[in-house]
Amino acid sequence: MCENSSILSMLLLVKNFLNLLTIIVPIVLILYTMLDLIKNQIDVDKKYLKVIGKRFIYAILIFLVPTIINLIVNNIDEGNKYLTCYKEATTENIKYYRAREEAEKKKEEEQKNIEKEKADLKRKQIENTRNVLSEQNKKKEEDKNNSSTPNINSGNTCIYFQGDYASHSYNSSCGSIASCGCGTTSTAVILCTMLKDPSYEPIRVTREVCKMGGCTAGGSSMNVLIKYLNSKGLKTEAHDTHYSLGNFSHAKAKTDIYNALKNNNMVLFHITRHFFVLSGLENDKIRIVQVGNKGQSQKTYTYEELKAMVESMTKNGKHRVIQGYVIVSK
Repeated sequence: MCENSSILSMLLLVKNFLNLLTIIVPIVLILYTMLDLIKNQIDVDKKYLKVIGKRFIYAILIFLVPTIINLIVNNIDEGNKYLTCYKEATTENIKYYRAREEAEKKKEEEQKNIEKEKADLKRKQIENTRNVLSEQNKKKEEDKNNSSTPNINSGNTCIYFQGDYASHSYNSSCGSIASCGCGTTSTAVILCTMLKDPSYEPIRVTREVCKMGGCTAGGSSMNVLIKYLNSKGLKTEAHDTHYSLGNFSHAKAKTDIYNALKNNNMVLFHITRHFFVLSGLENDKIRIVQVGNKGQSQKTYTYEELKAMVESMTKNGKHRVIQGYVIVSK
């Protein structure tokens, strides 16, 4: 209690008031006595001398009040907190304790601000975590819908597009399925359609092809894709000019592709650094699943139109060309 500047200030006020009384009251008594003498209101006799004596005694006693109080305070038991506080009520102590209280108050405010900032930071972290988890769950749900429930076109073909899998890794050197997964996405289209099994979707197929060593920095390996299709019970007939450029016959390719599609087979089509699927015929035109372009997948093509479409595509400023095809059958 004696460390409270407000209490000490009140006690100092009392102390100063008593000190003031010890000066004013004796002066008043002396002046009052002198006025009596001047006015001769009282005869100077024995009775009047007693009155004067009493006034002087009162003046002395009042003058000695602070001294008496100090003697009492200085000799009391230290356990008496009230009188001890009276003794501690000095200007220096009040300044000291007030400064300490202000420092403590400032420290408390700083601590409250720190705790508030921590609480705000924690709340923001929780909100950010919730937002991230919400986005992740939303993305997973979208990927789940994309992968487990493929679109089916009028030719009963499963439709997948590699761009729908931007959040799924292909491999560390090439990036995501959206960047490098044209081969595995095309293979997923073929397996899902021919085996009538939607569990064959780009994420699963990419994982299994990569495990077989088919995911390279430049995309999917044709040889590994063929082995993977064979491992699922499908037959493959490869016509790939990637290693024998100059021996490709468009006339033969047109005949092979039309015959394959008429027999309800599918074709894994290989062009410069890209794969897509020839899925069937519609009014003697070729249906395709261009896994890298949704717009192109909505059209049908003659072989000549398909060839022109491929050659109109560019990669690094160079036009693409047909490099081969793989006929897939049961």
